[in-house]
Amino acid sequence: MRNRYVGKKIDRVDARDKVTGKALYSADFYLEDMLYLKVLRAPHPHARIKSVDVSKARTIPGVAMAISAKDVPWVKNFGMIFKDQEVLVREKTRYMGDALAIVAAETETIARQALDYIEVDYEPLPVISDPLKALEKESPYIHEPREENCDPGLNPGNLLCTHRLERGDLERGFSEADVIVENEIRTPHIEHVALQPEAGVAKYDKETGVCTMWVATQWLHDIQADVAQALDMKTEQVQIIQPAIGGAFGKREDVSVHIIIALMAILTGRPVKMEMTREELMITQNKRHPIIFRHKTGVKKDGTITAWKAEVIGDTGAYASTGSAVVHQALYMCTGPYNVPNLSGVSYTAYTNNTYAGAMRGFGATQAAFAYETQMDCIAAELGLDPLEFRKKNAYELGSMTPNGQILTTSVGVKDTLEKAAEVFGYKPDQLSKEENGKIRGIGVASSMFGCGYGEGFPDHSIVDLEVTDEGKILVHSAAADVGQGILTVVCQIVAEVLDIPLELVELAPGDTHTSKNAGSTSATRQTIFSGNAAKLAAEELLGKIYHRASLELVKHHPQFLVQEGEIVLQGTETRISLAELAKIAREKGDPLHAEGCYFPRTDVPDEATGQGNLVYVAYTFNTHIAEIEIDKYTGETRVLRVVAVPDVGRVINRIGVEGQSEGGTVMGVGMALMEKQVIEEGITKNADLSTYLIPTSLDMPEIITEIVESGDAAGPYGAKGIGEPALLPAAPAIINAIYNATGVRFFHTPVTPDQVFKAIKDREKKNS
Repeated sequence: MRNRYVGKKIDRVDARDKVTGKALYSADFYLEDMLYLKVLRAPHPHARIKSVDVSKARTIPGVAMAISAKDVPWVKNFGMIFKDQEVLVREKTRYMGDALAIVAAETETIARQALDYIEVDYEPLPVISDPLKALEKESPYIHEPREENCDPGLNPGNLLCTHRLERGDLERGFSEADVIVENEIRTPHIEHVALQPEAGVAKYDKETGVCTMWVATQWLHDIQADVAQALDMKTEQVQIIQPAIGGAFGKREDVSVHIIIALMAILTGRPVKMEMTREELMITQNKRHPIIFRHKTGVKKDGTITAWKAEVIGDTGAYASTGSAVVHQALYMCTGPYNVPNLSGVSYTAYTNNTYAGAMRGFGATQAAFAYETQMDCIAAELGLDPLEFRKKNAYELGSMTPNGQILTTSVGVKDTLEKAAEVFGYKPDQLSKEENGKIRGIGVASSMFGCGYGEGFPDHSIVDLEVTDEGKILVHSAAADVGQGILTVVCQIVAEVLDIPLELVELAPGDTHTSKNAGSTSATRQTIFSGNAAKLAAEELLGKIYHRASLELVKHHPQFLVQEGEIVLQGTETRISLAELAKIAREKGDPLHAEGCYFPRTDVPDEATGQGNLVYVAYTFNTHIAEIEIDKYTGETRVLRVVAVPDVGRVINRIGVEGQSEGGTVMGVGMALMEKQVIEEGITKNADLSTYLIPTSLDMPEIITEIVESGDAAGPYGAKGIGEPALLPAAPAIINAIYNATGVRFFHTPVTPDQVFKAIKDREKKNS
């Protein structure tokens, strides 16, 4: 079959609006008679709140309202999985981002100044910023203990959850090993740095009881539900209209301004707007989870892995957010795309007084990839094996079993990605570092796996609605959030492909909880699979309805029709009718040309004691990076010169989209490897701005070569898999492994900074002298 759009380089459907400035982001919205909101945050990371007095703030000219928790006792807690977070703190702050009071004023300046007049009386409590300390039984409780947290020997008020993995015979596996390698590997807090800070506008209609918001989110319907339950409203009373989204990377899965703007619109009876500053955003909103990995791996002299033991400790900060899912995914991915017959693992998710952690690109699999790829490189070095060949020897193939017990039966391209990466890079086994004029070059390899979709039995679906308009266009209703990854372009491509019409005839309705059905979140690398399949199902159904209506209008038997450039053509004749005309006739006869597609696959809930299941994820994306770096031995500065990235995406839908995600993920990996760390000491964020929190700039860009492997036969439309998160996973470990190749010094943390590299080189030189 000829592919008109699938697999091609198709320009983004939203590109023109973004380039010309026509696209409106949350902060761009303005409503008449609008108030501006500011929030007073916690004075201490862990404190007993005795009182919050807003009376003086209320006397400031231009202040319309100032409230604290005692003014809204009916407001309920919120949270992604556990409802453990207060909209306004009543008794105790748990981190510096906790909200104590809200001011609504005629201008943003007045609202900000009024915060200085709010008086807070509080009693500081011990601050716990180390997850290992938090889990000690004698540590003060951050939250009240829950019965399900009763893991013997651990703190029930600071342990969010425990997960386990068990398969095979670990003791026997280690007894069969010739070499056992043990390491502790750590990753830090990392900030998402989406270009657009959190902002939103809301208005309340007293007559209908509906609160309408223009605010960005990665999951329209989940945030709608969270706002509704927190404010004791019916779901249909909350309407969220999706503006253009200036990046997300997981940050916009969590509630930010959403409940606050809805609450204040209702209380004041006026439209309201809230926009966070970058500093406020970096202190209050979720981070990537810092995770400690303790790996112990048994391996034979020929490189065959026999056993793997893992302990994973994650810091979820003051509130759960998605911590329970992120940290246990780090456990479930702890051995990477490699065959391990005997394994045992446990993960602990701990509360601390740090900024809460949540979803960020990779969702635990990013941290896990750095840990297992560091471990794999250490093993290869210990055995004297080439790191790429060692990975190939143990890599998954058809019939392999994941840590969760899922047998891989389709689309397993990890070995293909290793081989293609080596070919494109010009990789030679046992390549040694090179030194010239004080510059040392090194090469590093890393591979990764990522389970697409929520998986693990979590209800996961997407719905796409299509209708033919009276203008002959195909109008797409989808709540899938396009955070820059291009899902709406993919949906339009698929619709145009199925109907065989010009892409220009496919239009997008705005994402809106009142007019679009649930598409699930833009996370878990799921939208191409889920919304892509839903769009394909809807388009196929719509095509059938178009042909049926055409047969009723043109002839009385069942002819062969073709859709050609917006017209229905009766094959072998000059008979034709336009889509616009057909749509009008169908609507007049009470049978509009409309179709709905719903994709709702089932996955297994892993066994609680062993973590084992049959179908845990609908598909796995694999990726390999080979990085070349250069180190200035006199300064320790590391530059990434070249990265060859080879993802296995099953089947490409939009080639530009895949390449763009690969490049963006690689650059984010450069930041993770060499510079990015949100420094939080005793609960206080030390680098809450972009002058002290460093991210890669154009001057840090390596040459990035993306070569795509299409293993096909995956769960997505036309055999596709996702790429958004897997694009990042191998980048940081490949770079850190290249630093080892260049210097002979192994780093077990990120980021690796110039001072650390310089010191390591000097220490090695002293040792060798």
